Amino acid sequence: MNVRRMRVYFNAELWIQQTVRKLNSYSRDELVLYVTENLNALSEEETLAILENLNVTPQIIGRIAQAPRLTGFHSVRVRLVGHRQTPQAHAVKLVHYIYWFDLLTLSTDVQVPAPVRRSIETVLLSRVAKLTLGERISSARSCSHALVRSFLYDPHPKVFESLLVNQRLREDDLLALTASGRATSEQLLMIAQDARWSFRYAIRRALVLNPKTPRAAAASHLRYLSRMDLKRIHSNPDTTVYVRRCIERRLPDDFSAAPEVIDYNGGRDA
Repeated sequence: MNVRRMRVYFNAELWIQQTVRKLNSYSRDELVLYVTENLNALSEEETLAILENLNVTPQIIGRIAQAPRLTGFHSVRVRLVGHRQTPQAHAVKLVHYIYWFDLLTLSTDVQVPAPVRRSIETVLLSRVAKLTLGERISSARSCSHALVRSFLYDPHPKVFESLLVNQRLREDDLLALTASGRATSEQLLMIAQDARWSFRYAIRRALVLNPKTPRAAAASHLRYLSRMDLKRIHSNPDTTVYVRRCIERRLPDDFSAAPEVIDYNGGRDA
């Protein structure tokens, strides 16, 4: 780049910065006038500045959303979908043209209107099967609850490990997994060792009840269960022999053999 081109470039950058600062402070009427006069020549930076202005109206946003040249900028599409004042029809339409991780962020943004978030979640769920392992692992850490239910049954343990730190994961989700028959021994062990979930009574009971839970992990939670639950688990036909024996050792009075009764007339009754 020669000196003349550098001067032109830096002058253009300076002009854009100054224009953006002005646009941020425009009144509603000034924004309407600016958009009316410059819609076909707006730059990406100008458009974003208009959308960030607190005085922007749904009408102005609608005009921007209907301009193919402006919606050709990905950053503009993202801002339009995430803006509370974007007419819903435009926002829902643009959802289909947003990249995965931007949709992931928008799906958990409470500022985005609920109908638009539902549309985002529908698109996300339709794309899950095409994700790489790395994308699934990264997404599981912070995805919305709709995706939590999808990643819950992902066969790769790294995805489940990431999901366990997701703040939108619920106890009911883990209980459903442990009761479904689809939980792997590795997943059950991760739950049993997790600092956030392993101390919950319902989770402990579910882990002990699941025959796939590694027996050492299952046995370690027995001492926290009530006598009634221990008896129910002992009588459950799916309970492993090892767990039954552990329960018997914890409740010797309930499971010890009845004392032998001697009949001094010559017979013996058990």
